[in-house]
Amino acid sequence: MRIDKNLYAVTAASTPFSDHPTYRRDIDGLRAIAVLSVVVFHAFPTWLRGGFIGVDIFFIISGYLISSILLKGLEQETFSFATFYARRIKRIFPALFTVMAACLAFGWFALFPDEYKQLGKHVFGGAGFVSNLFSWNEVGYFDRAAETKPLLHLWSLGIEEQFYICWPVILLLAWKRRLKLAALTTVLAGASFLLNVAGVTQHASATFYSPASRAWELLLGALLAGHLLKPGQASATPRHWQSMLGLVLLAIGLVFITRERHFPGWLALLPTLGALLLIGAGSQAWVNRKLLSNRVMVWFGLISYPLYLWHWPLLSLAQIVESRTPSETIRTGAVVLAVLLAWITYRFIERPLRFGTDRARVAGLACAMAALAGFGGYLYLHEGLPTRSSIVDNAAQNTALITVEDKANAAACKARYSFDSLYEYCLLVYGDKDPTVALIGDSHAYHVVAGLNKYYTEHGDNLLMLGTRLPYWNLPVGDDGYQKATQRMLELALATPSIKTILITTALKFDRSPGSTVVLNAMRETYRRFEDAGKRVIVIDDIPVLDFEPRACIKRAGIISSTTKSPCAMQRADFDRATMEHKAALASVLKDFPNVTLLHTAPRLCDAQYCWAMKDNKLLYRDTNHLSYDGDLYVGQSLAEQLDLIDLKGKSQSK
Repeated sequence: MRIDKNLYAVTAASTPFSDHPTYRRDIDGLRAIAVLSVVVFHAFPTWLRGGFIGVDIFFIISGYLISSILLKGLEQETFSFATFYARRIKRIFPALFTVMAACLAFGWFALFPDEYKQLGKHVFGGAGFVSNLFSWNEVGYFDRAAETKPLLHLWSLGIEEQFYICWPVILLLAWKRRLKLAALTTVLAGASFLLNVAGVTQHASATFYSPASRAWELLLGALLAGHLLKPGQASATPRHWQSMLGLVLLAIGLVFITRERHFPGWLALLPTLGALLLIGAGSQAWVNRKLLSNRVMVWFGLISYPLYLWHWPLLSLAQIVESRTPSETIRTGAVVLAVLLAWITYRFIERPLRFGTDRARVAGLACAMAALAGFGGYLYLHEGLPTRSSIVDNAAQNTALITVEDKANAAACKARYSFDSLYEYCLLVYGDKDPTVALIGDSHAYHVVAGLNKYYTEHGDNLLMLGTRLPYWNLPVGDDGYQKATQRMLELALATPSIKTILITTALKFDRSPGSTVVLNAMRETYRRFEDAGKRVIVIDDIPVLDFEPRACIKRAGIISSTTKSPCAMQRADFDRATMEHKAALASVLKDFPNVTLLHTAPRLCDAQYCWAMKDNKLLYRDTNHLSYDGDLYVGQSLAEQLDLIDLKGKSQSK
């Protein structure tokens, strides 16, 4: 199974506890390595390809520090849930509230309704510490790119806080029952690690975002805190070598682990063991004393939490505004600004609110976070407030950026054909009539439904759309659920007597790779089966894929309106060059099937010089490779004209 690269687009920072009763400067230095690795990876991913493993370092640090605090409280019989969670609120909420509120304020003026709606959802998830569950649920074919989610990075903060809800309860119960904490922690960590290893290839999203498959990293830190591995107990020389080995493991991970690999899995042992060795070596080990305790490293460690919180929203919002990857200058500026805002947040917001035990401060922070969560939920339920004065002038274009879904029709269609899998999707235009035409394909079939339906209903036909990833027989698609759904839908179209015409279209582009050869052979088998069953087969070639986001064609509010792209088009020559091999490969298949009809979308969208994303002030695309509803109807006119022309030729030849 191909791992979704978006999983690695954002990693999160742990929260530092420099007020820990046995504060160690070297741990703040280790925290600096983690946060700077993440920041560099996000801003300049080719510079440090494994920088996302900083999150695993943070998990070890958090597990160690929090468990140290909990165990000390239990040993001294001073542990209190109220005190523990009050401390967490004062540590986590001030900076988190500040960053999320700033994102909402910026979004009010600059974000389109669908973007603001999504931001509201993620504010709600961030305030409730369930961002990882939201991200897990969002990963999929129709998911928005990770780079355009300003609060996606809160997923690991969610994992940490979920761990902190369960772990104190488990520790307290085990302590009262006089259980062996080291043995219990080892068993829990082992079970979590096995879930991680077992699921990382077939269930990459779940493994990456689930607290169950990530808890082992925090629990390793807890083992260290629980004196199974006593830091600093060995003589000086072994501790020096231990710290050097830990640093080497981190360096190997940062250089050789990439987002193309299955992660976390076994590879996560590199950063976790490296962090364990460094912490376990003690503050007087050479690396810890000379490198990690350096004044600059400690400073970055102290601001690591707000730096983590600020850096990703700044980079993500720059991506949204630019409608493409920002220039290196802009990304550098975002990083510098993130460092400045992190220091301001730490100095003037975090520290003043962090210390002290008054209940009013804790209650105020909790109420403020609840209000922010409520506002985020309100934005989501009210579609991102499309009547905001800052974006109301672009109402027509804003609508074009949203997927038009007929959920009632889809539900009725699934019920009719007993589709119950998440991988199965269908639309039947007239549910009380048998279908005569089947449109089979992925989201690139869905975005031509409206135009094709207009044509076929005018000719007395009833269109059935069957949604699947690659609509070809005997083709592994990387997931057993998708494969079964594909086979079932193809067999339905084949076995339904009323269906006389089969239309097939997908987002696939062919080249000379072995993978393309496998798909081309599967296409041949699919066309053969449908033709043998007496079906008419029509292939719709894919639309031009834009080299820019169509959002770049819409003016945003205020100072960022200067980024508007004009003309709203890409060079025709670039499209022709990008699809040269695709056209040749497709032609090699169709020459064996002279009765299969090929319909083209490009002639309607392109002229001799440009391929247009906007016509007559209407956006034809909702993203780089999907048509808007207006674009669907616009391309549908061309498809209808081609079908009419083919039918006329057929009638003249029959005479």
